[in-house]
Amino acid sequence: MIYLAYQAQADFVSAVRATAIGLAALMPDVGPEDFPGARWVRSARAMQTMLSHAGLTHQRPDFAIRSVVSDGREVAVTEEATQVTPFATLLHFRKDSTAEQPRVLVVAPLSGHFATLLRNTVETLLA
Repeated sequence: MIYLAYQAQADFVSAVRATAIGLAALMPDVGPEDFPGARWVRSARAMQTMLSHAGLTHQRPDFAIRSVVSDGREVAVTEEATQVTPFATLLHFRKDSTAEQPRVLVVAPLSGHFATLLRNTVETLLA
């Protein structure tokens, strides 16, 4: 139920954004000296521009962990998605190392933020 409400909100906001983009493009870029109503036009255009930038993003930033120092030498790290769903992605970070180390599962809290906030924790565990 919550996911349906979230998606309905995202769909509504995308329609509002598309309308705001169109309206901002139609409004002239005027200065206060151009004509008496220029201030109103500038305010309306600014409002449409702000609405066009308001939106939800589903784009996860990259972890960008390319290498770590392990056992005194730098080893390459590859990130691969092992399981992908609409609401979560299980990532596996593979080191180019032959050293036996235990597997660790890191679970990001459901705080509304991207899991990349745990980048430093993952780097430390990989080392």
